Amino acid sequence: MKKIMLLSLLWTICTSIFAVSQTGLTFREAIESYNNKDYQTSLTKFSMIENEGIINADLYYNIGNCYFRINEVGRAILYFKKALKVRSDHKAARRNLEYAFTFTKDKQESENENVIRSFWLKAFDSISINLIAIITLLIFIIIIMLICLMIIHYRNREKTVPIFLTTIFIFLFTAFLIISILKWQEFHKTDEAVLLSTSAIGYSGPSEDFTRVFTIHEGMVLTIERIEGNWSLIKLENGLGGWIISDTYVKIEL
Repeated sequence: MKKIMLLSLLWTICTSIFAVSQTGLTFREAIESYNNKDYQTSLTKFSMIENEGIINADLYYNIGNCYFRINEVGRAILYFKKALKVRSDHKAARRNLEYAFTFTKDKQESENENVIRSFWLKAFDSISINLIAIITLLIFIIIIMLICLMIIHYRNREKTVPIFLTTIFIFLFTAFLIISILKWQEFHKTDEAVLLSTSAIGYSGPSEDFTRVFTIHEGMVLTIERIEGNWSLIKLENGLGGWIISDTYVKIEL
């Protein structure tokens, strides 16, 4: 039995190593195809890696570039948004997203025009969820160390300074914890989507019998509020809402 278990473990390790090396080879081939301007082949190879269940911002960024090169702007925007969902601080993906938006028929921006909100979004997006988690953990460790210091070293002494420092770090810990939660919610948000159809008509109700409210085009980023059958109630960046056919968009999810 031990021999069988050992052989099984060795087989699993060897299979994993082979899979990793094969994925690396496919990635290099995809990059080479892209550099040779064979964008369709590059896209096929990148998609093979994605189909293995790999979640990676650079992978989504490269897929977005391939789609943009073959003039599928909607899917390019979808994958740039997916890259930013994994890593909100991915500058290249954000830059290419903003550039891709200039090729859509409907005006839209990656950031809201409100100055205060724009500043907050840029600050919020400039730090990845992993970095925030590390900072939060470090602050928590510092708080524990300060408490231990007060218990051991300042037992019979004035505690004004350590209490002051502990208070500051507790405030920082709370702030970063809130940001971590917001980042986590953003990562798992599934109500955002990108329109992939050439165009879609928004109606005041879930049927073509209702009044036409708006027309949107490929690449429009929208928020899904409710789904009824084959119809979805959506909200646009400008606050306008309406019902469109669900088959016209794809959710930005990992």
